[in-house]
Amino acid sequence: MSILIKDFQTFLLNTFFVFTFFYLYTKIIERKMSPIINEILIIIISGFSILLSMSFPLELSEGNIFDMRQVPFIIGALYGGRRVAVILFFILVGFRFYLDGQGLYGAFTVSTLLLISLWFIIPSFIKTVSMKKRIYLATLSSLLGLVFLMLIVFLLSSEIVNQRYLSFIIPFFIAQSIAIILFVNFIEKSKLNAAVAREIRKLEKLKTVSDMGASIAHEIRNPLTVTKGFVQLMRNPELTSDEKKLYIDFAIAELDRAEHIISDYLTFAKPTLENIEILELNKHLDFIIQIVNPYATMNNVQLKVQIEDDIYVAGEKQKLQQCIVNIIKNGIESMESGGIIEISLKKNNGTAELKIKDSGNGMNEEQIDRLGTPFYSTKDKGTGLGTMVVYSIVKAMRGDIKVESEVGIGTCFTINFPIVDKS
Repeated sequence: MSILIKDFQTFLLNTFFVFTFFYLYTKIIERKMSPIINEILIIIISGFSILLSMSFPLELSEGNIFDMRQVPFIIGALYGGRRVAVILFFILVGFRFYLDGQGLYGAFTVSTLLLISLWFIIPSFIKTVSMKKRIYLATLSSLLGLVFLMLIVFLLSSEIVNQRYLSFIIPFFIAQSIAIILFVNFIEKSKLNAAVAREIRKLEKLKTVSDMGASIAHEIRNPLTVTKGFVQLMRNPELTSDEKKLYIDFAIAELDRAEHIISDYLTFAKPTLENIEILELNKHLDFIIQIVNPYATMNNVQLKVQIEDDIYVAGEKQKLQQCIVNIIKNGIESMESGGIIEISLKKNNGTAELKIKDSGNGMNEEQIDRLGTPFYSTKDKGTGLGTMVVYSIVKAMRGDIKVESEVGIGTCFTINFPIVDKS
């Protein structure tokens, strides 16, 4: 009974070796690789599986050992091709000779016959795309390995064939065939899942481009339509000079709006800084507060400010101001009945920590997760461009942004920029 348990443990250990290496292979094939790299990878994985399986064999009698070497040999040969099959053959035979010369001729003959069979099966296996046919060819290879082994044993060592031998060898190779079927099925499904995942990523990219184009067309069409209407009205010869001037002003304002929209898209699409300089963040924040304070007062919003001095960051002045203004403006607009916005700036572990906290409507977790993604806005008439630009500018300045919010209580944006030396 103890021998049976030990043999079963050894069999499980062999199976574990093969499964571990081919599991790693299925994870790697999710990435595109050149044929040469794929062959080298299969040789390494199958070779190590063969070596480990042969290092922990099941010994039925002296010089009469069994292991799972045929499983990685067959799978590696089928997926790697003829060249890989030959290399694995030499690894198998060479290591068998290194371990024990006894029984080498039988092992060499069985492996040679199996290699010849695989030589003719491999082209059909590679050409077919049917999972069922691949499983059938892999099973056929496993059964041929069993037939060759039984044939060589009867011819060279018929005296060891007895009831105990048959009761062991048949279930062992049935289990080996089942293992090969499971591994082929596992690899094929992994390849299919990887292909589906790549197609999904392509479709997502195409959808993003489509949505981006539709959004640009929609946002720019409105100001252009208004401009076109005022230009057409100016054809009326009865217009007074004041009316013409008014129409021109309206048309220019709409064109400026279209230009602003395009600039926001470009900032999102290309989050780079062109004119980088050392910025005293506290002074720029004072300037921004002076700009947005009238807008806050008009909306019955009070700004509470707490700023530390001598905080320097690297960035582009205009884009930094645009980023902070967008956040404060969104906070003001989120408080329909007025409220308080708390703005703080301080040094924190080598970073400039800027917090902008409002007491507005707040957001749930789903809305927070979608912030900064294209075409999403929590405002009814919003385009989502402002928040996209904020995230792009923070990323370009090597900063990070964190959002905490609760529905009905408010939202807090925490931005950290790396502090730089003034010099």
